Amino acid sequence: MDQSARYADLSLKEEDLMKGEKHILVAYKMKPKAGYGYLEAAAHFAAESSTGTNVEVSTTDEFTKGVDALVYYIDEANEDMRIAYPIELFDRNVTDGRFMLVSFLTLAIGNNQGMGDIEHAKMIDFYVPQRAIQMFDGPATDISNLWRILGRPVKDGGYIAGTIIKPKLGLRPEPFAKAAYQFWLGGDFIKNDEPQGNQVFCPLKKVLPLVYDAMKRAQDETGQAKLFSMNITADDHYEMLARADYGLEVFGPDADKLAFLVDGYVGGPGMVTTARRNYPGQYLHYHRAGHGAVTSPSAKRGYTAFVLAKMSRLQGASGIHVGTMGYGKMEGEASDKGIAYMIERDECQGPVYFQKWYGMKPTTPIISGGMNA
Repeated sequence: MDQSARYADLSLKEEDLMKGEKHILVAYKMKPKAGYGYLEAAAHFAAESSTGTNVEVSTTDEFTKGVDALVYYIDEANEDMRIAYPIELFDRNVTDGRFMLVSFLTLAIGNNQGMGDIEHAKMIDFYVPQRAIQMFDGPATDISNLWRILGRPVKDGGYIAGTIIKPKLGLRPEPFAKAAYQFWLGGDFIKNDEPQGNQVFCPLKKVLPLVYDAMKRAQDETGQAKLFSMNITADDHYEMLARADYGLEVFGPDADKLAFLVDGYVGGPGMVTTARRNYPGQYLHYHRAGHGAVTSPSAKRGYTAFVLAKMSRLQGASGIHVGTMGYGKMEGEASDKGIAYMIERDECQGPVYFQKWYGMKPTTPIISGGMNA
């Protein structure tokens, strides 16, 4: 069924849509399957992403049509498709009326990823107007908090040298804490690796007190503050809170030196928001393990690493891993610098859209992935 008459309006101008501040704009690389027209497939994509489906719906009224997502730009030769999503489409919290990122994902990158007439579709950028930006949590803390703890200027406080204790799994509590102490004699920041937590050979309640003791000894010996990022990732909301609360109890007077690491891609927006809202005083460290399944340039569906990082700022991540721009062991390229620029600046040009953040705190780009000293 051709729905282009309803779900496409190529007369709409992007500049006018941005000035109007009534839509979240999303840009995709989209290719229809053989035998389907580009505009027809794009309109079906917009319908499935908003108010429609593959058949006429008898309960549709004029109000419903007023919140249709609309295809406003296509370039078939370059597989470019852009859609304007009315802000009213997105789900709001019952508790405080704020936006939730999971709703953005459900609409903009949900059912449309499995449509029968689409060969592939990948989100490459999105634009959020000011009125929507202000409805997301954003970061509560940023790198300036870490600089302050380290006794540095809170503006341009410089490079923070960090490491991940290796092997990522297999160390028992005493060897782990010993390695942490040795690094802290010269470095600033240690993080749990993404699978480290409460393994039977390294129980959290045994290793964490030893890590804190190592931190105190290193601080006494060097006269400098040290930082530790503790993995609180868990399936269960209450397990996350229990881990975080235990960490704060152990670190006691040095609790401000404890960051909370969340595996934000595999755990999802709910996990990131749990950490952001329950512990606004802690640095929220977003680890993106698993993201390559959808962000890799070889993946034709999903979204890009740029989109992932941009979403992390809306969710409230204080910092997120951004790879190594092609130098380390992980997939990446020099142009990934644009990811770092977007999340640390108050305004920046993305692959498609120029985004202003209107004072939202920055998310620190964390260089990580086989950068060995």
